[in-house]
Amino acid sequence: MNLKEYFQHHKEAFDDEKISTKADSLFETKLKEALHQPKKSKVIYLRYVSVAASIALLISVGFWWQYETHENEKQELLASLENNSAGERLEGVYRFNDEFSKEDEKIINTLIKILHEDTNANVKIATIDALLKFPSNEKIRKSLITAVEKEKTPLVQIKLIKSLGYLREHRAQKPLEDIINDEETFPIVKSNAALAMATLKQ
Repeated sequence: MNLKEYFQHHKEAFDDEKISTKADSLFETKLKEALHQPKKSKVIYLRYVSVAASIALLISVGFWWQYETHENEKQELLASLENNSAGERLEGVYRFNDEFSKEDEKIINTLIKILHEDTNANVKIATIDALLKFPSNEKIRKSLITAVEKEKTPLVQIKLIKSLGYLREHRAQKPLEDIINDEETFPIVKSNAALAMATLKQ
């Protein structure tokens, strides 16, 4: 059957009113499906986006709060280490030893300055213990060697000597020899230097 014959046999099916009614009904059904389904998906998508944004915000606030707290603690510690009172400085060193586990360049530089310049033996001894928390730090190791070369207080000298022996710092042999050969060195300091020398030569 060709196209012409098909139209002749199905003429009523192509009546304008019938076609219009069926088309309108079909169009309305499809339109409802098209409008409602994507809307539901869009709401779900927006909910996921909202939840993800909230989580990201909470994480950001958490990191910011942690950073701010650490910075405040750091500034308080530095203020204690630079205080005119030996008691405050000593408390600051103990606090660093107890509460800070990561290397911080500014704090370490402040501790090294105390090691070389502080006039209180107790503060210096506590500072040596604090610096030994980071035995691999080259700046700290060199500072301990420099300190033992210049230190004249016996208790601090002994602490430095024992620390260098503990670190197995072979570059300290020359300063230790000078301490041993110095006639003004206290006998107990000499004996500790001799023990440290023996340890380094093993």
